[in-house]
Amino acid sequence: MTEKLYYKNAYETKFKATVLALEKAKEDCYHIILDKTLFYPEGGGQPGDKGILGMVSVFDVHEKNGEIIHYADGPLAVGAEVDGEIDWGHRFDLMQNHSGEHIISGVICKKYGCDNVGFHMGRESITIDFNTQIPQEDLPWLEDAANQAIWENTPIGISYPEKEELEALEYRSKKELTGEVRIVKAGEYDCCACCGTHVKLAGEIGMIKVIGAQNYKGGTRLELICGKRGLDYFQKIHQAAKEVGIALSVQEEKIGNGVQKLLDERDANIQELKKWKWEAFLNRIEKLPKDTENVLIIEEGLSGKDMVALADLAAEKTNGRAMVATPWETGLQFVLVSRKKDAKELAEELRKSFDLKGGGKDGSIQGKLKGNKAEIIEFFEEKGFVLAK
Repeated sequence: MTEKLYYKNAYETKFKATVLALEKAKEDCYHIILDKTLFYPEGGGQPGDKGILGMVSVFDVHEKNGEIIHYADGPLAVGAEVDGEIDWGHRFDLMQNHSGEHIISGVICKKYGCDNVGFHMGRESITIDFNTQIPQEDLPWLEDAANQAIWENTPIGISYPEKEELEALEYRSKKELTGEVRIVKAGEYDCCACCGTHVKLAGEIGMIKVIGAQNYKGGTRLELICGKRGLDYFQKIHQAAKEVGIALSVQEEKIGNGVQKLLDERDANIQELKKWKWEAFLNRIEKLPKDTENVLIIEEGLSGKDMVALADLAAEKTNGRAMVATPWETGLQFVLVSRKKDAKELAEELRKSFDLKGGGKDGSIQGKLKGNKAEIIEFFEEKGFVLAK
């Protein structure tokens, strides 16, 4: 059984150990077992440690049947004594985030009488699943309550209660536990069975920040960041806000007003553009010869709604057929509206000649034509359509 040094002192980073076993798992991956280790193995929602053993790098750690298996990029001789050093930046990041997760989970579970039923610590954030609906408007209060533990620098203690003491203790656990139970307690904020590594004082967490919430399996999934991740997140958001403020010529705290003003101006410009666009369309239709029955309009950048509205307008004006199209990848996207003639008959010819994708009814069809623009225009002119200039 590997001696678990990380439970004796989670802040230790260096140790010496003897190699007990070596197995080559695959190319550039070796499984190494030591007589003792500071490397925490993946478990309880917390990823494994990383670091150095002798001259090889450890990139993952797992526990199997009481043995701690170090996943390394090279071999070590069985029986050799080696120096080990964990990646402290990686370890402390996990400690900050795991302790922060405990505190906010404790606050939420007490508030709603619910359970933390899922926990995953990713590279950038943590997700926590609760079996209750948490109102969005409660999130700021819950976040403040969790950060209160940090401002108070609440001690975070670890104990192994005797059976009688454990039975009388109120603590969180995702499953029924037997044997020795490791309890992590953060003052009055949380008490939970846990196998992970934690900070000694809540002040070391730095901050607890909820960055997302969504309904999940009838409950709520929160996305959380703590510690340096919180600082990194704030710096990224602050830089983005600063850039937006410069672009809008407003102070950072007023970018919301600046963006709203920009959106209002955009909407006004869109309405004005639509007005001018339709005046241009009407002008083109008015210029058609009076006896024009079939009209073809091809215009860059038309939306589907534009094409439908323009085709209806042109067909009403001519009391005949109107084909409105706009270029796309390998041909034309179009809407054809007919007041007197069967549009579906023309659709069958288009399907054969230009691989029409789409369809419709007798008075209207729409879709995409594949082919050369000039050839498509020639096809419609042969059918009696007049190209609107």
